[in-house]
Amino acid sequence: MSVEVPSGALPRCALHPDALAGATCQRCGGFVCTECTTWVMGRMYCPPCAVRPEVNYLETFRLKLWGRRDASAWLVVGVTELLLFLALGALMAGRFGVALACLASAGVGLAFFLGTRWARVGLLAVPLLAMLLAAPSMGAPALVFFVPLMVAVNIFRDTRSRLFFRLEVPERELRRLWDLRANNPLARHALSLGVGSLLLLVLTPLLSVLGVGFVLSLIFIAMAMLALVLGAVALQRVDPEARPPIGRRWEALGAMGLALASLTFGFMLHGQRLVELFGGAMD
Repeated sequence: MSVEVPSGALPRCALHPDALAGATCQRCGGFVCTECTTWVMGRMYCPPCAVRPEVNYLETFRLKLWGRRDASAWLVVGVTELLLFLALGALMAGRFGVALACLASAGVGLAFFLGTRWARVGLLAVPLLAMLLAAPSMGAPALVFFVPLMVAVNIFRDTRSRLFFRLEVPERELRRLWDLRANNPLARHALSLGVGSLLLLVLTPLLSVLGVGFVLSLIFIAMAMLALVLGAVALQRVDPEARPPIGRRWEALGAMGLALASLTFGFMLHGQRLVELFGGAMD
């Protein structure tokens, strides 16, 4: 025997009371109809929740970097200034061809710094043309331009640089950049400190002959302790269910493990030496 449910008892959309609800928002729990259902990164939300910064965190991250200069733009403008000085020197030496080439390259660099899109391709063309034009007279040494060419290729492909030029990037690449820069960066810093403390542990006895053993020991202990503290804080922040999710659990644990190992092995291998160094410093 079926029971007929009155239409008034059925859930209604929070924004359209006349429409029956087909789902609930995964953030606020409000009822939504088919028209209001909004998908953001694989999750269902109502329209007000879908536009919140913490929900569509990748879009918020993209807009934060959209059109803003990155480190590569400042690197290019630094090289541009160097090219202008080289052009001035070439003019004074009467080498007008070299001066013109430097000025043209500097123009590409300035256009890149200003965010002109054609300069992205121009940045690739400058070292490539320099290598091809210099090869007949220089021979094998012209391959030195291969280094700036590879740098230009990396800048051309870089997600952060494309955001500076206001170019759309796939969600997968944007997520990778967000994970690198915004996802619990404290864990990454702690891991770097942990690795650095281990390196200093190896270098301390090697460089003690230079009279810097005490200073390196202080730095080694400080880095290890800082890595331990930052790793613990980063581990406490981890919450995969948060919005945006906070990850890097293993990096935080790795930082703490490296810091503890560094301190343990440091005192096991060089404990006596550290006591002598600190004792001498206190005296």
